[in-house]
Amino acid sequence: MANKNKPGFLKNIQRNFFTGVLVAAPIGATIYLTIFIVDFIAGLVPAQFNPNQFLPYEIPGLELVIALVFFIILGSITSTLFGRTIVSYFDTLIRRIPLAGNIYTAIKQITETFSKTDSASQKVVMFEYPRKGIQAIGFMTGSAKGEIRDKAGIEMVNVFVPTTPNPTSGFLLFIPKDDVIILDMKYEDAIKLIVSAGMVFPETSN
Repeated sequence: MANKNKPGFLKNIQRNFFTGVLVAAPIGATIYLTIFIVDFIAGLVPAQFNPNQFLPYEIPGLELVIALVFFIILGSITSTLFGRTIVSYFDTLIRRIPLAGNIYTAIKQITETFSKTDSASQKVVMFEYPRKGIQAIGFMTGSAKGEIRDKAGIEMVNVFVPTTPNPTSGFLLFIPKDDVIILDMKYEDAIKLIVSAGMVFPETSN
């Protein structure tokens, strides 16, 4: 009898182990990313402006509060005419600096692109890749411009194709607009689908 029950017991242990991993993975990843973000933002506060060095004991998260208040104040200032004038002057100045100007322009274009969440050109799309008959999904970030559009001779779109399970990495494709299928899927649902390797599909109205 002991030998007959042993496989079932081991099977239960294995099932419980994988269940525990599935439960712990998102919790652990959330905690890890939260700590990483907090530490990153806290690191933006210069040491001379960090009150913790003047206190008898360190207050965890104080740098985060200072950084958040700073960003809120900065956002409030730049929303005024005076603030926009200063930002415009700084923008023009830094663009003229060799190398730094190129980096600044590239980063600014990326942040502006992904900050326009209501833009009609930003959609989750499906297209055939890496060969005919196989479908992939990506994020259309806009229409191809400049030399790429001119040399292609047809209307092309920029599509960022994220990797699984890390959607922050990926590659850029330029695809004919007629070859992409625009989905009703939200960005967040597409990210969940990619991270879960297809195990979490968004709900549909059908």
